[in-house]
Amino acid sequence: MGENAKAMSLAVIILAAGKGVRMNSRLPKVLHPVLKKPMLLRVVEAALELSPRRICVVVGHGRDAVARTLEGYAAETIVQEPQLGTGHAVSCCGNVLGDFGGDVLILSGDVPSAGSATLRELVDSHSESGADVSFVTASVKNPRGYGRIVRDLDGRALRVVEEKDATGAERELKEINAGIYCARSDFLWESLGMLDSENSQGEYYLPGIVDVCVSSGKKLRAVAADPKEVLGVNTREELAEAERAARREVNRRHMENGVTITDPETAYISEDARIGKDTIIYPNTHVFGKSVIGSGCRVGPSVYVEDSTVGDGVEIRFSSYLVGCEVGDGTVMGPFCHLRPEARVGEGAKIGNFVEIKKSEIGRGSKVPHLSYVGDAEVGEGVNVGAGTITCNYDGRDKHRTVIEDGAFIGSDTMLVAPVKVGAGAITAAGSTITKDVSPDALAIERAQQKEIEGWAKRSRKKKEKS
Repeated sequence: MGENAKAMSLAVIILAAGKGVRMNSRLPKVLHPVLKKPMLLRVVEAALELSPRRICVVVGHGRDAVARTLEGYAAETIVQEPQLGTGHAVSCCGNVLGDFGGDVLILSGDVPSAGSATLRELVDSHSESGADVSFVTASVKNPRGYGRIVRDLDGRALRVVEEKDATGAERELKEINAGIYCARSDFLWESLGMLDSENSQGEYYLPGIVDVCVSSGKKLRAVAADPKEVLGVNTREELAEAERAARREVNRRHMENGVTITDPETAYISEDARIGKDTIIYPNTHVFGKSVIGSGCRVGPSVYVEDSTVGDGVEIRFSSYLVGCEVGDGTVMGPFCHLRPEARVGEGAKIGNFVEIKKSEIGRGSKVPHLSYVGDAEVGEGVNVGAGTITCNYDGRDKHRTVIEDGAFIGSDTMLVAPVKVGAGAITAAGSTITKDVSPDALAIERAQQKEIEGWAKRSRKKKEKS
């Protein structure tokens, strides 16, 4: 069967209705992030890699927030009300998928590490084996909180027993149910109708389809997987472990591709980020979103970069913050600089300490060394912006643009009241408030006349002594 045919014969159900009581959170459990991406979206994106015909997400607790998170994704929401267990959750999709004739992959929205390759292997092997139900298991050191796999003397899986319903001996078993299933659609709907709620929770358990499969003589497959990929998140501690596991895997891939990460335990890099060879990532550095960092860069320590493009040979120094910006080759950033969205810094430029750039272009080789704000501005090539310079871009109602042409020199503590233009090669004297355009190669000075009152300081001191 070709890939297109397999895709057309697959539907996906993702369970995302639970309260997640142990998270002790107002936020629905499946929306808690791992590397800044909600767990549910990680599961949805892995499912989309399989190109299924349909994806149904079962929602309940916090369903409006979950639905908003899914906006823009090819997934439809199915409401589970009331919430009577995982088996009931899947059965809620019957009206939508009841006539679907292929295989149904069932995933949990709180299992964020299951990759598309593992899911593809499960789906393909299920289809090729002719099984009625395939499900994923894993052997772990600490199975607490998971259903256990009970096998016969020949090693065949017989059933899944939930921990609350397990005997003492069954709780000692180390093989767990990962909550990932692939089933023939006709058998799935049939077996769901045979579930009962005679258990400690009074719920319809989805693992019951395993019992039905065995008791009815159908073909069952238990597929072992790497525990790191299938462990769920039920507590804040498990969420932190999922974060660590995802971070380690991302960092490992970058290091294999020629990136130096001096302390992988304190490097936070998203899966979508790209980093060039021979770049060094120093401790406590964050690279998130779809950021691209070139080769031969030095980033950190304590740097934050998100959804930004950084060229080759760039140095981003201590405690700099870059979001939604572009940085050209060979630039030096920071320490303590802030580039806000739509900031574009040209090749070889320097943005120094305590400088903020917002929605502005800084030309090639220009320097904004320290203590300045440049907003809604166009700065040409070879410009030097002195300390304490401010582009006064906001009049209380509207934003206005400042233009500084090539080779201009802006003296320290200059206020550029936009809209205003400083011509090529012009100079503004330190301490000036520039409200009118400055001609090319001119010197603009705006200062109150300095006055001196002789002896004033001496008289003031004597007055204090008498009092």
